[in-house]
Amino acid sequence: MIQNPSIKKGRLYHSHGLSADTLNPSIDKLCFAFDNNALFDNFSLELNAADSPLMVLGPSGCGKTTLLRLIAGLLTPASGLIIAPKVSFAFQQPRLFPQLTTLENVALPLEAASLSKAAALERARYFLELVSLSDKADEYPPTLSGGQAQRVSIARAFAYPAPLLLMDEPFQSLDIPLRIELMETLQRMLNVAPRFLFAVTHDPREAIFLGKRVIVLGKTPHSLVFDETIDLRSEDRVYGTASPAANALERKLLRALGDRLNGANII
Repeated sequence: MIQNPSIKKGRLYHSHGLSADTLNPSIDKLCFAFDNNALFDNFSLELNAADSPLMVLGPSGCGKTTLLRLIAGLLTPASGLIIAPKVSFAFQQPRLFPQLTTLENVALPLEAASLSKAAALERARYFLELVSLSDKADEYPPTLSGGQAQRVSIARAFAYPAPLLLMDEPFQSLDIPLRIELMETLQRMLNVAPRFLFAVTHDPREAIFLGKRVIVLGKTPHSLVFDETIDLRSEDRVYGTASPAANALERKLLRALGDRLNGANII
């Protein structure tokens, strides 16, 4: 069992409802195990507004989704301190309710956030327009393409009034052209409705395309084997770029992903 004598076992300090201007997400001495497998042992991560979008890289099954769920308060750690404002969550799958229209799916969490039905529908229409799906507002999820359904999921996540957006590989099941289209949509949404984006991926190119800061999780219990601020021009970030800087960064990320099982530290 993971023990940390300086932090009371089983305590999670999770602060909700503060604005992005007054609170940056942070993790201090996080300890969490699953089936007696220690995923995080005294794991810490300090963030500030300039780090957004933060991209967390690691192969499938390494605990990236678990980290998001811990930040969201959906899982309780053995010990440690997690500070986060109110969050919205975009999952790997759209998770739309088939019996609700597209508009109603986006508005549903807004009503739970104490908005009136009229106000929730108005806000939902605005964010559907931002993802170019106004004409699909009265349609039902089974009639949507995979890309359209994922855009609805993104609209719903942005519509919910939270300063921290968690994204769990929402583009992984999409082909490359559609993935690029949705990442460009995400960038536009962040410009129109800014918030701190904390996203996980297993794709170095996706991390380069979106990220201001990129980290790679090392072997369990996790530490960081790569942590850099990304300073590239937008034209150097695109898929298929011949940019020497982007290609060099991709090689570093691939090396970090390859070395994580051996715990090599290449920060």
